[in-house]
Amino acid sequence: MYGRGRGFNHPHPHPPMVAANGDGDILRGATHQDGTKTHSSLDDDNNNIKPHSHDPFDICPPPTRQNAPAVVLKPPLLVTNRERRKQGAATHPQVVTLRPGMIHLKKYISVSDQVSIVKKCRELGKGPGGFYQPGYGDADADADGEGAKLHLKMMCLGKNWDPLSSRYTDRRPSDGAKPPEIPPEFLGIVSEAMALANKLPPITPDICIVNFYSRNGRLGLHQDKDESEESLRQGLPVVSFSVGDSADFLYGDTRDVDKAKKLVLESGDVLIFGGNSRNAFHGVSAIHPMTAPATLLQQTNLLRPGRLNLTFRQY
Repeated sequence: MYGRGRGFNHPHPHPPMVAANGDGDILRGATHQDGTKTHSSLDDDNNNIKPHSHDPFDICPPPTRQNAPAVVLKPPLLVTNRERRKQGAATHPQVVTLRPGMIHLKKYISVSDQVSIVKKCRELGKGPGGFYQPGYGDADADADGEGAKLHLKMMCLGKNWDPLSSRYTDRRPSDGAKPPEIPPEFLGIVSEAMALANKLPPITPDICIVNFYSRNGRLGLHQDKDESEESLRQGLPVVSFSVGDSADFLYGDTRDVDKAKKLVLESGDVLIFGGNSRNAFHGVSAIHPMTAPATLLQQTNLLRPGRLNLTFRQY
């Protein structure tokens, strides 16, 4: 879940407790470490705070005069051929063991499957239970007022993760929406990827948290630990898809950013961490704009710069 600024400098002397679950979910705790109350949806009567925004969000907005040129050009032949070679390479993915229990499948998801993922996430994201923007009132706002808004959108599939309670629920408390089901084609990719991580226990995902990071998106170092005690005890892995712009991914054994290792996750990469790495700290420190595959942008009209991240887990 999200910890805005987790692992980064916080502008306030007593930052609220935060927790994180996945590559992009945010949690606001109920109390400060000194016992004082934080802002939450329960504080609205005193602070007039609206912690979440449910305004419609389209990851592939139709072209307008403001956000797109009049003509969308096809990628040059050289770029197309290069990406076709990369797509072909996905049938023989490079498997890298980063540490015991953490596996990086480079360029695993083909461009055609990435296109399908974007289109399906767009369809689900515009419907009931789709993308929304968690927020925590103005207490965490930076000088420009942007701090509380967070540069990402979230959608839960299967089960809802509630940022305010750090619990999984059947419906989103902020608006009562029921999360969409996880598409079978997504589960198929997870199953195939897990076959390359045969030293980790298998999972049957019933949760997928989808985050869209803008070019300014980030996620502080955190652990994913809101799943059931049994799931955590068995070290059932988290499976993460990256689609769109590349991201700097941090991981390590502590929340110390200076001690964390960095990995660039590119579009089509799959990251799996479970077993001995199930409780590893991890986060996203930067998004690299204009690094998404040209073919992906052309075929999806994915005009918003940013990264689409899907994390699967079993409750």
